[in-house]
This record gives sequence, C-alpha cells and structure tokens, in this order.
Amino acid sequence: MKKQVILYLGVIVSALVMAILFGSCQEEEFNPSLTKKFTIKSATNGAVYSIKVGLPTHYGESAPEKYSSIYVLDGEEDFDFVAKNCQEISNRYSKANVLVISIGYGKDRSIDYTPTKVSSVTGGGPEFLHFIETQLIPQIERDFSADTARISRVILGHSYGGLFGAYALAVNNKLFGNYLLLSPSIWYDNEVSLLMEKQNRMSIKKRHQLIFLGIGELENAGRMQAPFEAFYQVLHDHYTDIHLEKNREPDLDHMGSKNPNIVKGLNYYFQNR
Repeated sequence: MKKQVILYLGVIVSALVMAILFGSCQEEEFNPSLTKKFTIKSATNGAVYSIKVGLPTHYGESAPEKYSSIYVLDGEEDFDFVAKNCQEISNRYSKANVLVISIGYGKDRSIDYTPTKVSSVTGGGPEFLHFIETQLIPQIERDFSADTARISRVILGHSYGGLFGAYALAVNNKLFGNYLLLSPSIWYDNEVSLLMEKQNRMSIKKRHQLIFLGIGELENAGRMQAPFEAFYQVLHDHYTDIHLEKNREPDLDHMGSKNPNIVKGLNYYFQNR
C-alpha cells in the first residue's frame, strides 16, 4: 500500500514539474488589443508580407505623439518577445515606448535577407530592402504615429537578419539610424557586406549611428567570431559619430544567445537613444 501511495505521489509531482516546465517554455502573446495586423504585397518581388504593429500601452489616448519604430526581421518568431521587452524596458527607464513592426516571411528568409546571389535560394536582399524603403516604411509612417526621422528608426535582426541589417547600413544608410545586429552572418559570400561597407564608408561614416552587436561565445570561431570582430573593429575605427557596443553571451551558441542579446540590445538602445 505504501509503495502504491509513493508511486502515486511521484506521478503527481512529475506531472506538476512537467506542467511548470512546459508552461515556462511557452512565449506569451503580446497584448492582442495593442497589436494591429495587415499584409502588403511587394511591388518589387511579388511576395506578400504579413505585418504586425505593436503599439505602446497608451497609444492614441492623448495629444498626438510621434513614436520611434523598431523593424523586426524574423518577425513571426520574435515579435512577441521584442514587443514585450520594449514595453518592460521603456517602463524601467521611464522612456517613451516604440512602435514594434514585425515583418513576416514573404519569400524564404535566405532569399530576402542575403545581399548577393550565390545559389537559387539567395540574393533577394536588394528587392527586400527596396520593399521596406518604398512600401513598408511609408505605410507605417502614414497610418501610425511614427516619427519620420532616420534616427527614430531601428532595425533588429539575427543571423541572416543581422547580415541584412549590416547590408542596409552599408548601402542605404539613410533608412535606419539604429542597428541591433545579433550573430550577424558577416561570413556570407566571402564577407561581401564588409566590402560593401568599405565602398560606401566615405559617405556614411560621419552620420550618427547607434549599433549593438551581439553574439554567443560558443559560436564557431572561424565562421562567426572572426568576421563579427572585424565588423566591430571597422565601425570602432572609422565611424566618428557612433554609439557602439558589442556583447558575447558566455557559454551560449547561435540560437541560445539570441534572446539574451535581444534583451541587452534593447536595453542599450533605450539607454542611449
């Protein structure tokens, strides 16, 4: 009888532990009442992009206010996490919150986020950037209370998304004044983004930039770490009006470091904007 009771209690405890662990792994959805959704068809590549806009808590309740905006790549995965943290961090620092714009997948991310074509599923970066510049940003700034100044726009991307952010910085620096680039794939196509930066450096190095670079300590040293460090050094040595920070998350790999670096990047942005 005692064995049965102990076994029964063990099952209950195990079930409770699993429920707690399972519940802790579920990301909470950002407040639906503060989330607006729509789609845009790109006139450049024909893809249809699902867009979400996370609004500040008291959006539209008082006199018109212009908000900064954070454009989140891989938005279908990261929107809720970014929007929730923007809300919490802005409150912590008593800073105005931002509009969080999630860009969903239109074409495959390996197409949209890469600046040059090295295979059949790469090289759509120029068309994707043109879509952001000519359709998405104008619609956001027309339909929402978004500040139209470059310094009020942020782009946040991880991995290929970080590569795309570095590409945007180099070739169309007038769009964004703030870059949160996490584990950026600078290695792509023989570090072509570094070449593009060098080609455009004279025209952009004096502009104000806020740049946060994050990576995981356990990411591949040759493929990820060396190009990451080279990119940081170029920015540090040549850009004269820059807020620049880099972070290596200890004991974490490419995916494990993403969320911690998102949080640190957002903290850096809200503290230094």
